[in-house]
Amino acid sequence: MIGKHYNLTHYNCAHFVADWYEQLGIEIPRKGVFELSFLVWMRKHFTRVKSPVNNCLVLMTIGGDRHVGVYADYGVYHNYKIGTKHGSVVHWDIGVINRNYDEVTYWIWSPSDTTKTH
Repeated sequence: MIGKHYNLTHYNCAHFVADWYEQLGIEIPRKGVFELSFLVWMRKHFTRVKSPVNNCLVLMTIGGDRHVGVYADYGVYHNYKIGTKHGSVVHWDIGVINRNYDEVTYWIWSPSDTTKTH
């Protein structure tokens, strides 16, 4: 998936993450990742953890804008585009992620507890 080009409507960060999890047999929404409804859904299906583990969802925010990726291979895979440049799926180490985002949180899939509300 590295190098697959970014497209806001057809292949953004949410589409990439959905494709990643689909390979693991997990279906997550491809739309609405930038909306509050996705955060509500995510908190019902994922559990926040302090440190990243392989295949955990990474939620990144900067200036109130949300971005998602997946932690694997000691870094974060995410579909990234800046300004008018061509974007694509990239792999950044945690240091680069932390320098570029105001808040970074990690979430693991927890399908057995779909009633969580925190």
